[in-house]
Amino acid sequence: MNRTRIQSYLLALRRELWIRGLIDAESLSEIKSHLLEAVEQNVKRGLSKDEAELEALARFGNVKTIASAFERERIDLVQKILFALAVLTGLFIAYVDSRPTWDDSGITAGAILLSSGLITLLGFRRPWLIALAIGLWMPLYETVTSHNFKFPGVILFPLVILLIATVGAYAGWAARLGIRKTCHLA
Repeated sequence: MNRTRIQSYLLALRRELWIRGLIDAESLSEIKSHLLEAVEQNVKRGLSKDEAELEALARFGNVKTIASAFERERIDLVQKILFALAVLTGLFIAYVDSRPTWDDSGITAGAILLSSGLITLLGFRRPWLIALAIGLWMPLYETVTSHNFKFPGVILFPLVILLIATVGAYAGWAARLGIRKTCHLA
């Protein structure tokens, strides 16, 4: 059986997406239907079947370009999910710390440090943003609910919390870079 250019293109695209860990049967099916529709329209315009396939593929783009677009879209989604996770984690830590029965600053600081490091290690690209998303809620809560503003405490508390979150986020970022270098050297 002779393979058409469209089938060869789809196989190459499937292979490229598989290599990048992005294989999605639904997306491939949609791409196939778009390509076949473009070929059909080109044939109706008077092109031969070969010319119609060539033009449809040329207009659709290179396999690597399409796979890169899929990858960017997926990375953007992962970034949004990780940022939302960071905000929720920061809110949860601030909530637990605000409870009247909670009185363990060490566990709170450790939770901020570990969660900011872990979220950045998972792949978030801007460690400073994770530090803010996790570490901003406790100082914000304290500022809003505190009625006795003592000068050193007003400035030092937010700085210490944000410093802990920043150290955790950049430690996760450095670990991720180290892991990536190790994987590329092996």
